[in-house]
Amino acid sequence: MDCTHSKNCQLYAQFAMEPSLKLWKQRYCSSEYEKCARYQLALEGKSVPLALLPNGRRVKQRSKEQISAAALFNAILKQRVPMVKSMLKVGLPSGRLVSSDGMTPLMASASVGNVELVEIMLSNGCNPHAKNVKGETALDIALSSGFDDCVKIIEKAQAAMTEDEYNAQGEGAADEDEASVSGVISFLKKLNPFA
Repeated sequence: MDCTHSKNCQLYAQFAMEPSLKLWKQRYCSSEYEKCARYQLALEGKSVPLALLPNGRRVKQRSKEQISAAALFNAILKQRVPMVKSMLKVGLPSGRLVSSDGMTPLMASASVGNVELVEIMLSNGCNPHAKNVKGETALDIALSSGFDDCVKIIEKAQAAMTEDEYNAQGEGAADEDEASVSGVISFLKKLNPFA
């Protein structure tokens, strides 16, 4: 039996696309949810701190980039195209965000098979040649999932520009990304995706 609180658990939004979330889901949400510190507090009617992990430990202060990445990955996984567009419109540096296992927003979009999100990520500078820690590209992910429409779009993007050309293009964007992250944080505070 799964935890009745898992649908509204704030950890899902905070750690979207992070490998640790998958482990927490397996250990706590799907099997030993009675041992989850978050679940226990909720049962007692107490407020559950955003930084509380299922094992009772607390998350260290997360960087602005980590918060931005989690919010974007969460919107991609839920295929909330208007929200993704809004986040990118305020300057979220989608081409630079990467999860701890190397997943990029383009890879996340390919993993859900959403053609519109794949196109959005490519138009916002995501490198179709980038690889995660397993050595997979967005193309590999789309191929293995059978999302043929996404495969065609990513192949076209890879053919349009080599990996070296993408890397050279991205070097100048690093300074712009730092400036835009502060704008993203103020947007996220208004949006409050963790509430």
